[in-house]
Amino acid sequence: MGKKLVEKLLPVLGKLRWVGSETPTEQGRRTYGVSLEQIDSFRGDDIPTLVGALRTLQTAASLPFAYAGVAYALLAASQEDGGGYYQEGLEAAMEWLERAQELAPDEVDINMIEGLVYIYNGRLADARLILDYLHQNSPLQSYYLNMAEVAYWRERGDLEQTLAWLEQTEQTAVNVPQRLRLKFKRAECYIEFGQLDEAIDVYREATHFDNENAWLWHSLSLAYLDNGDYKNAKSCNDKALSLRPDFPAAHEVESVIKRKLGSDLLGLGRWFGGRR
Repeated sequence: MGKKLVEKLLPVLGKLRWVGSETPTEQGRRTYGVSLEQIDSFRGDDIPTLVGALRTLQTAASLPFAYAGVAYALLAASQEDGGGYYQEGLEAAMEWLERAQELAPDEVDINMIEGLVYIYNGRLADARLILDYLHQNSPLQSYYLNMAEVAYWRERGDLEQTLAWLEQTEQTAVNVPQRLRLKFKRAECYIEFGQLDEAIDVYREATHFDNENAWLWHSLSLAYLDNGDYKNAKSCNDKALSLRPDFPAAHEVESVIKRKLGSDLLGLGRWFGGRR
């Protein structure tokens, strides 16, 4: 999505009415946490989830958290399908973040967004300064600050550090959705570093906890496809489509599998009879 989504989103944000206290409140903090959860579950073709998060933020009644949530939503919207981030989306996210920081300069779970903006901009030295400062000035462990560390080391291409921070982040996760997202992150990292068998194991484990997640089955299908296991790729993709028939990405995978195997999908047994 990236560019197209941000260009649709920015005019809408300009029209929304933001009201509430200019100080961080506990209600605002809780609402902010709910909105971040919604944004983290957003996928590129699931725009209603992002819209729902913005509506949640409008109920925050605390402007620092509302503005920071908008910044976080813009980061999610800025991610391009082929990787990378839309520059104008990152700039807009920083503008909204600065509005939040002016009102609440010491909130770790607000300021961690600045580290993410730098990471997604490729400004890793600046990101490192921000993350170190936040760790030094935060008496408590923060799930979202730790997730920023995961993003930092992943961008650095350091699998060992990325996995170490994923383990540390898991200790600060407070609910099942967060733990499942960490499994997604771990599997994605394994894929980036060419460790497909490890990624498949992680995805398989996740299906035991979230068997009705179409994106999870889709991701597992892609891992099998990359690994050349078209039989299991088809099985997982079929599961994704059974859960969500209008799943564009899964339909694309279906087409790829058909090209790999030929049009006669009923003849899969002939192709895979010798596979374990």
